[in-house]
Amino acid sequence: MRVPSRSPTPPRRARGRAAGRRRSRARRAAPRAPAWAAIGGGVAALALAAAVLVRITAPPARGEAIARERVEVAIGSRALAVLEPGASVRWDGDDVVQGRGDVFYRVEPGSQFVVHTPAGDVAVEGTCFAVKVRPLGEEEGREEEGREEAAMVKRDVKAGAVGAALSALAFVAVYEGKVRVSHANERVELRAGESAQAGPGGVKLTGATADGEKAFDQDVAASASADDEPFGAANRNLVRQIGEYRARLEAITAQKTDLEAKLKRSEENLAASQDGAPSSLKHDFDLSPEDWRELAKDGTIKYQLPCFKKRGEAWSPSPEKLNALGLAPDDAEVLKRAYERSNERVWSALKPLCAEAIGSADVAEKVGPEICVHLVLDHESERDGSATKQAKREVGEIRAGLRPAPGPREPAHPVLKLFLAATGEMKSFEGELAQSFGPEEAHRIVYSDELCMGSSTFGGSRPKK
Repeated sequence: MRVPSRSPTPPRRARGRAAGRRRSRARRAAPRAPAWAAIGGGVAALALAAAVLVRITAPPARGEAIARERVEVAIGSRALAVLEPGASVRWDGDDVVQGRGDVFYRVEPGSQFVVHTPAGDVAVEGTCFAVKVRPLGEEEGREEEGREEAAMVKRDVKAGAVGAALSALAFVAVYEGKVRVSHANERVELRAGESAQAGPGGVKLTGATADGEKAFDQDVAASASADDEPFGAANRNLVRQIGEYRARLEAITAQKTDLEAKLKRSEENLAASQDGAPSSLKHDFDLSPEDWRELAKDGTIKYQLPCFKKRGEAWSPSPEKLNALGLAPDDAEVLKRAYERSNERVWSALKPLCAEAIGSADVAEKVGPEICVHLVLDHESERDGSATKQAKREVGEIRAGLRPAPGPREPAHPVLKLFLAATGEMKSFEGELAQSFGPEEAHRIVYSDELCMGSSTFGGSRPKK
């Protein structure tokens, strides 16, 4: 066992007992959004994946999201958006303002759904598409300088104004269905596999999605090189500084919310113990065979996985996280390596299943593990719902010790393979950490509040995230 860093925190053993009994609030990994390249027939399966996502609480009719990392957001009751780092969206029902960045949208069929950008509007009734927004010149970042200005952008776009608020370019790629892109009085209609660009020069078709994106990037680069005067550079530096301050403020707000939740749990547990009632301090996803026996009755699946980052990257704890865990600075590398190997194990099991479901290994690589889980489950549910439900019950029975797991060469239902890999990973992850920290300490660390974890619960028929 490694020597912990010196800090005013309690001794490791005492912290282990306290932290080991805490219920942690799972942190979701940022979903991996689909790439901008055309994805052919696999898109239909991707569309179904978004359709099966059900949240514990209904998504708000109004909201705002600014992505510091790749993040998945439910917009209203019928749309799902995957934001790349730096992207921002605001919505009111089916009316969305995308001020900047790259966003992938999946919209269920229904009434008109509109995405307003500083360069034009994108209107759909149900489809799968992506929007890139890039500011031009010294206007960089101004569309995000406040709610009032965002409202002005939206108003000016609707009115067809061409000016400062429209000093931006937007690229739209369609993967499924049809999309209308408009700017002022110009409008084009795109079908799956097509793209367009909108900006001060109007709206123009740019051909296939890959070719259109390349042309868009070239136009943005040309605009940046043409606007290199000192005043414009100073303005952009100021905008970047404002963005940094906002990001820091958001991080502090998130930390405050997290601490308030932990405090509430601790107060509830203290009150329960003082009343003589047993405190339920076991982690929600630290499941025993008895827990699995109950879950198997209706085919419910629960699991927690170490966070996924971009390919070739892995989550690593900050010095503050290490200090809160009572670990030494050099333990960061141990945790990072464990995350890397965990990501590799999970993806090596999920990728073949995902590629089989959507018919393309390349598409599977692009959409990533989180979306692939939904793709496989939805594909198998559509093909044979009864067999899929039975496979989910069998997962619970195997984890409860009521039946043996299939051997490596034995045929098994794809959903059984999928959830056996997902539900077994925490044991593998914990076992790897046990080699450096010992079994008890590894268990405490794995189910602490300080690690980055994503958790999922799939009910008897539909998933909950």
